[in-house]
Amino acid sequence: MSAVAVPLLLNAASPERRAAIRERLQRTGRAQVVDVLTAPSADALFELARAADYNVVTRRGTGHVDLPSAWLASLEPDQKRGLGEAIQKSAATDFQYLYDNYPVFDLVQDGRADARWRDLAAFLNGEDFLDLMRDLTGEQRIAMADMQVTRYRPGHFLTEHDDYAEGKNRYYAYVLNLTPGWRVDWGGLLAFHGEDGNVSEAFTPRFNTLNLLRVPTPHSVTQVALSAGGDRISITGWLRGR
Repeated sequence: MSAVAVPLLLNAASPERRAAIRERLQRTGRAQVVDVLTAPSADALFELARAADYNVVTRRGTGHVDLPSAWLASLEPDQKRGLGEAIQKSAATDFQYLYDNYPVFDLVQDGRADARWRDLAAFLNGEDFLDLMRDLTGEQRIAMADMQVTRYRPGHFLTEHDDYAEGKNRYYAYVLNLTPGWRVDWGGLLAFHGEDGNVSEAFTPRFNTLNLLRVPTPHSVTQVALSAGGDRISITGWLRGR
């Protein structure tokens, strides 16, 4: 596959559109930027992300765990079942997640990413993208973007959290949704938790739509339905200071 170019769609630059997104972010701390990439770029990035070499990620105790695909494939059926049951039991009361991950930013930092992923990292850390993010959010301290690819398959989820991490200088989280034709009833919704115990709003992972949310904001990703007709694939990360 050839290298992927990912220019922003320029309609995000219109004064009216920027003003509407800016107002919503200031009022609610969250907003969507629809059709953020050109259509060919979004299609190519989806194909690249779909072919990534994913690990499964979850939590054990209080720590993050990467589970290599080859190791999972080596488990006996009863071992896989026991692992899944332990994760589900933990999720009932604790912060927990289960999804597939390709750590683009870490691989780029370590010099182990190929040119296609290096190009994406350079784009997301280029001044065109960062200037747009600073303009939309009003947060002038944004100086960089980290990134990972996430793939939520049926049964995958992410329980409530607010994205705050001491010393990480995270100002906004972003999610660039890449799966075409996603349906609301497939689950995988970005759900915002209200103080009254209700979901105050939820974003469907619409294709080629950039979700922005202020840190800290309580939210979760609802479990992807067993009946889902595809995997929920996104580029995700945080807009950070140095």
